[in-house]
Amino acid sequence: MTQPAFEDPWRRLYDGIARVLLDNRLEPTPTNYAMAHRYLTAHDRAYNGSIERAIKSGGLSAASAAAMIAERSVELSAADLTVMIAEAQARLTEVDEIVTQSRIAAHDYGEALESNAAQLEAGAPVAPVVNTLVGLTRSMIERTRGVGDQLRAACDEIRQLRDSLAEAQDQANKDALTGLPNRRALDARLAAAMDNARLTGEPFSIAICDIDHFKAFNDRFGHQIGDEVIKFVATSLARDSNERLFAARYGGEEFVILFEGAGAAMAKAEIDRIRVAIAARDLKVNATGQTLGKLTFSAGVAELAREDDGSSAMLKRADVALYQAKRGGRNRVVIG
Repeated sequence: MTQPAFEDPWRRLYDGIARVLLDNRLEPTPTNYAMAHRYLTAHDRAYNGSIERAIKSGGLSAASAAAMIAERSVELSAADLTVMIAEAQARLTEVDEIVTQSRIAAHDYGEALESNAAQLEAGAPVAPVVNTLVGLTRSMIERTRGVGDQLRAACDEIRQLRDSLAEAQDQANKDALTGLPNRRALDARLAAAMDNARLTGEPFSIAICDIDHFKAFNDRFGHQIGDEVIKFVATSLARDSNERLFAARYGGEEFVILFEGAGAAMAKAEIDRIRVAIAARDLKVNATGQTLGKLTFSAGVAELAREDDGSSAMLKRADVALYQAKRGGRNRVVIG
């Protein structure tokens, strides 16, 4: 029976993935498969360089594989994070065992010294006791060197895991297209900002911004240009971000901005400033010079008003105000 032509490249890919996993002693989990598959198929220089550096420095770990996949994902999965935490815990347990064994060895060495010293004091022949002491000391020196090597290796891996976890956490909270904080990061920041506003009594406002006629724009110029437009608006909204102004991608062509210490009027003025600046530009594709025309967005603003005002209620009021801005002719900001 003739073998189908497609089986050859598939078989080579299967064999290649197996080789990457086996050579690095990685379990055949979905995350590790994804890491190896991307390494062999994506032709991503930066990604492949990270893989190869990890291999040269002692081999890939489940944690580093999860972190590398997280860099190319919108969010880090709970399973990936569980793997990384489990590996970090395993390394910490290993360090604890090394320290415990070192403590036991030091205790045994101390008792042996005391015993041999007692023999010398009791008049035992010097030469055999000294030979025993020399042997014990050499053994302890060798054991200490081995423990030092084990501790250095374990600490190096713990540092790598710490860096991987920090990087993965950062990537898990970042929107892949725009680089802005994503919905997960927004939810956490919104809850903290509302708690702080209630505690301090400072005003707090949110705005939902939506690009006008984006579907028609996308249909006319294509999704790639549409993505560039989303990134352009994201950059414009986030340009003045700081500890008091937080911009995040809400989904699709929508963005949410949090204004800590600002009432609705002040938030509206800030959004209007950005809106006017964007609407005044004639957009072009830098690579081709293609003219895209004007771009506008609409926004709805809501201010924290009541003690029992929750995040869902604020977002709902801002969304209703956004709808009013759309119905009122677009390219405007409305306070809800």
